[in-house]
Amino acid sequence: MKIEVWRTVVAGLSVTAGALSAMPAHAQSSVALYGTVDGGVRYQTNAIKGGGSLATMNSNGYYSSNKLGFIGKEDLGDGWNAHFQLESGFNLGNGAFDNTTQTEFNRQAYVGIGNSTYGSLDLGRQYTIAHDIIGIYDPFGFHFTPILPLTTASDGTRNNNDAKYKNNFGPVLFEADNSFGGVAGDFSSAATRAVGASYSEGPISFGGLYGHRNILTGATYFGDSYYMFGAGYKIGPVRVSGGFMSEDLQSMGTPHQVTNNPFGGISWTIRPDLIFDGGYYQTTVSNDSASRRGLSIISLAYLLSKRTTLYSEVDYTSYKNAVVSTLNPAGTSRQTAVTVGIDMLF
Repeated sequence: MKIEVWRTVVAGLSVTAGALSAMPAHAQSSVALYGTVDGGVRYQTNAIKGGGSLATMNSNGYYSSNKLGFIGKEDLGDGWNAHFQLESGFNLGNGAFDNTTQTEFNRQAYVGIGNSTYGSLDLGRQYTIAHDIIGIYDPFGFHFTPILPLTTASDGTRNNNDAKYKNNFGPVLFEADNSFGGVAGDFSSAATRAVGASYSEGPISFGGLYGHRNILTGATYFGDSYYMFGAGYKIGPVRVSGGFMSEDLQSMGTPHQVTNNPFGGISWTIRPDLIFDGGYYQTTVSNDSASRRGLSIISLAYLLSKRTTLYSEVDYTSYKNAVVSTLNPAGTSRQTAVTVGIDMLF
């Protein structure tokens, strides 16, 4: 009886193996788990109106954003592939989601098809083209995002319902996207569209983008135009880079709100395991009573390994007008802060 059972099992395995061997050889797929765990302590002066310092580690990651994600890819043959990415953010200080809406995959959630020659087309919640291009010219490479103003200045970090095309034509990166607004009878309302490109050859890089979106304010949709350009040059272990961003939020009956963000700085790889960054970031808002904010920052990162980094930074912020406003929530004339922490990738 036992012999007959084993014969049946072996026969079944043989049929399964035969079926698998008959499948196309190119149909190979992989799914990987990845993430970042970043914990730091930050001390800041003049954190509230009238003075008062603040010490906290309650963040979504200072050096890098805390995240947990899944990424998958299947080889379809002839250079084509299908792929997806699901990514969730969290707050290391309390373990909660890093968003108030409790959205699980708030960072990225998209699926797409790609080709080594023709590029990729992805559908879902994705980074904006502004985020992609600015990251190339930010001296800090989008580290310290809770401190630097580029994330909030990039006309929205992510788009929902977005279709994005991306391809490299030799030294040129090209991107175009459309985020569907979903408003019946009006293709433009609540929609976002952008196009951007970046050229990189040898030590030189430069690029820019233009985007436009329609934002619902009250019962009316208003236009919001955005453009950015940047450049970089590398001299041995030192790279100098910077750029300028401008956003024009239009509204009827009132002056447009124009926000400008010039920035620049250096990144110096002192040794393969020791990196120094320094930069200056300025923000001016045409109808904000504080008028102008300037942020100077330097940082030092020590790589214990390819995945683990010890980091520290010092930043100084000054305001043109010491009044409470959106640009200056504490209503102070200046703030100084220090942050130290550890960042680990997996």
